[in-house]
Amino acid sequence: MPREQSQVSSRFHALATRRGFWIAVALLAAITSAAALEFRRYAASILDFQTEIQAHQTTGSQAALNEIARLNGEILSTMSADHQDALDLVAVTSALDTLYVRADHIAKRIDRLEEGSALAGFDSPDDIMQDGLNTVARIRTLVSTVDEALVAPDPVVALQAVEIVQAIEAARRASFRYLDHTARMTGGLLSQQTDKVLYLNRATLAFLVIVALAGVISLHMLRLEVQGRKERERAERRADRLAYFDSLTGLANRVQFQDKVGAFLEPNAKGALVLIDLDGFKAINDRHGHAIGDAVLRQIARIIREKAEFAGGMAARLGGDEFAVFMPTDDTQVLRVFCHKLVELCAVPMQLASTSIQTGVSIGLATTTQVSKTALKSYDRMMRVADFALYASKGAGRGRYTLYDADLERQMDERRSLLKELPKAIENDEFEVFLQPKVKMANGEVLGFEALVRWRRNGALLSPAQFIDLAEDSNRIQDIDAYVLDRAVEVVADWNRRHRTRFSVSVNLSGVHFVSQNALPFVGEALDRHNFDAELLTLEITETVQLSSWDVAQRIVSELKARGCKISIDDFGTGYSSLVYLRTISADELKIDKSLIDEIEGSEEARFILDAVLDLAESLGLSVVVEGIEREEQRAFLHGLG
Repeated sequence: MPREQSQVSSRFHALATRRGFWIAVALLAAITSAAALEFRRYAASILDFQTEIQAHQTTGSQAALNEIARLNGEILSTMSADHQDALDLVAVTSALDTLYVRADHIAKRIDRLEEGSALAGFDSPDDIMQDGLNTVARIRTLVSTVDEALVAPDPVVALQAVEIVQAIEAARRASFRYLDHTARMTGGLLSQQTDKVLYLNRATLAFLVIVALAGVISLHMLRLEVQGRKERERAERRADRLAYFDSLTGLANRVQFQDKVGAFLEPNAKGALVLIDLDGFKAINDRHGHAIGDAVLRQIARIIREKAEFAGGMAARLGGDEFAVFMPTDDTQVLRVFCHKLVELCAVPMQLASTSIQTGVSIGLATTTQVSKTALKSYDRMMRVADFALYASKGAGRGRYTLYDADLERQMDERRSLLKELPKAIENDEFEVFLQPKVKMANGEVLGFEALVRWRRNGALLSPAQFIDLAEDSNRIQDIDAYVLDRAVEVVADWNRRHRTRFSVSVNLSGVHFVSQNALPFVGEALDRHNFDAELLTLEITETVQLSSWDVAQRIVSELKARGCKISIDDFGTGYSSLVYLRTISADELKIDKSLIDEIEGSEEARFILDAVLDLAESLGLSVVVEGIEREEQRAFLHGLG
């Protein structure tokens, strides 16, 4: 025993020497290095496996959900587009190909997942693998189903099949389950990572190793903290940019514009709000595509920004094709020059992708001086006033600017009053229907009647020109047209029963009814309710209304004609495109506008146009109704034309 104690003591003394110290340090360094390497190996395996799981989330389940949504959106877009063509199906095919590739990508990820779990020391994740395989199967089923629809004789109809909807829903549900399991496995990995760190910490046998590990971890955490802080700062700058600037044009967005204009509008501040709307932008998008549409918006934004900055103002894109400029002056002369120049510059055709694009803008201008005469100036008040001035510019023919003044203010007050009273007028039966006879020119025989609506407001009768546009803008036109048609059919049906006649009746319909397939249920309801022969009902569609979807309008007209109703084109010759209307509407009757009749006695051109319209109607087998014959000379001239 004494001999053994002496040997241990001598060894400790040997370590106390300089040589022994460095040997101990070297040994501790070796242990530290070995432990560090082991930790690194374990950490790398865990990180790789965790990265693989996260990849299943981002490039697997989440990406699959996004691409399923994209495919569904392309299918819906194809079904709801104004017309279906090859480009629509190309978009669906592109989305389908991307989804097919995604399924293969997920399958390969699942194969690598089992290998990664074995290397990291984890059990094979059966649940996530099963969910992944199920997702792949559902996606491939969806791809196969849509592929069959695309090669069908009518792909658009095939894409509406219930099997497509069920396949999309099944793939979406499988992807959601797959995403849920990967999220839960990520939490489990974090717990296992903690256990590994504790195990390796206990494996360290010396204080220096613990200190070294603590130092390494501290430095690593510090580095992560510095990097995280930099990332947060960059993210905050990006968020600020997105929160206050428009991503497409780089202009200030609505939020920033409202904040800055609101802050500027102090009690004594003077300025002006310029509201700008791009004319015909929907037609540009529909005809040339969204890429050209975006390019047009960027070009218009550049023009507006340059002019605004030169004048010391602030430009913004409020959304869609609507822009705004706030000018720090209420000098109407300066503002008129600014708006006039802006209209001129925006009317210059643009050359985009070898295509000449004709653009234009309508502008509404409101000054703080004019607004503050009647109310406290605020951002909302300035916007409402400028918007009304913009509305006036559009109503006057577009491609111009309008300054809000006392006359517009009276119109705005009147419009606001009408808008407020319109719902009550419908409820209180303030609309009255008058029947104007339609007379055969040859012998004066009464053939039927035309229904005319008037609003008895405060004892005075208002013509349709004073409230129909407002009713269309406020979505009240459906109620008014339904009431007029029902009342006109009721009166004429009662007259025919009482007097054993077969008078017809014509009723005008707004173009807003021709935007959805089931927009005119009240026509059939009125005919059934009053037992009125559909052949005696003529529905007049005003040609001055630009129909938003010719395909939908054609289907609706076909259904009305199938029921027996006749179709008349009202105000013929004064609208957007008479030939397009004739081809789409398949009219039975043309109704020549009064403006042509007023000029036939003094205008050779008006007589030529009228004669051409009558020849066209005769060639197409259409009846002709002439409005506004007020003098015998007009009647005689028209009778002479046949």
